[in-house]
Amino acid sequence: MTKAMEDWKVKKYGRVIDVVDENELKKRTHPAWPYLYFNPGQPVEPEKVNEILRGGIDVHIHGAPLGGWLPGRPAMVQTCIEASEAGMKALVFKDHNTMVNNCAIIIQDFLGRMQKERAEKGEEFTPVQVFGGITLNDSVGGMNVRAVKTALDYGRCKEVWLPSLDAAHQKEAMGLSGGIRVSDCKGTLTQEMMDVLAVLAEYNDNTKGERVVLSACHVSNEEKFDILRYIKKKDMDVKVLMDHVTQEMTILTPDEAKEMIDLGGYLEFAECSCVPWPGMQDWIIAFDYSFNLIKELIKEKGPEHLVLITDAGQPGNEPIPGWKMFIKTLLAQGVSEKDIDVMFKQTPEMLLGKI
Repeated sequence: MTKAMEDWKVKKYGRVIDVVDENELKKRTHPAWPYLYFNPGQPVEPEKVNEILRGGIDVHIHGAPLGGWLPGRPAMVQTCIEASEAGMKALVFKDHNTMVNNCAIIIQDFLGRMQKERAEKGEEFTPVQVFGGITLNDSVGGMNVRAVKTALDYGRCKEVWLPSLDAAHQKEAMGLSGGIRVSDCKGTLTQEMMDVLAVLAEYNDNTKGERVVLSACHVSNEEKFDILRYIKKKDMDVKVLMDHVTQEMTILTPDEAKEMIDLGGYLEFAECSCVPWPGMQDWIIAFDYSFNLIKELIKEKGPEHLVLITDAGQPGNEPIPGWKMFIKTLLAQGVSEKDIDVMFKQTPEMLLGKI
């Protein structure tokens, strides 16, 4: 059993919330909770938010028609138009079931045509750069090296995500059996995982500046540690992103987060896992934990291994408004503009390579 599973068995309110602290629970159930304890932070001007948004890079975003099983998702094309108008630099779309970078190629062509049409009218329009990747769930054959090579061959493939819905860790959390593991959780990777890493390292060994990132997705933290240690031992040119590290399924304790950074990992903090959003209903947001962890990691490790994303594209969670709320909240909670620029622009650009 993984540490996360053990924690969930004894910590009723999540693996990072100490149930023994009865004062915390009393505080949160007080009838005047919002007025006694909520700290909205310092005021932030909308102009400052818009300024920071320009040049931003979101390496983890969703949109329709992909993920169509969630009706009401904002469309990929509309998101790209709005991101262009906001002055964002790049987006990387993700889907749980299929390759996305082929869609990115089509959308990029469409945005280029929009740019020409607007230029003829004397209007300025700079297209955001659109990319995608592939998630190694059962729908593409799981840990399928051929599928990875195919996605890379198409172009505009910036990320390869390990299994999400079909990860053994996710299945176990849902009380189901089976699923895909990429290591034995004791230090030994599967052959398929080693093969995928070899393909990514070979791809990154080029003179054009093209890069692809491995995203750990929903595999267990033990598997993530095994991957990081293997890459370090082999001195491989593969960067690893840890998806939405304050979302309950993939949440890290502060000690786990720091150890992953020390091993060379990059940690994603997602808008939709840090800030409440319209239509969330039963979605859990560990607001205090998320922003306290961001600030703790910046203070102790620096911002260079932290990456801000939205993971937006759910019904009721449109990416651009999501980004504006996220940036506003980060500033309000005391995260500096300089550190936001590192996490939102500099580090993502380094990870993605040529844009």
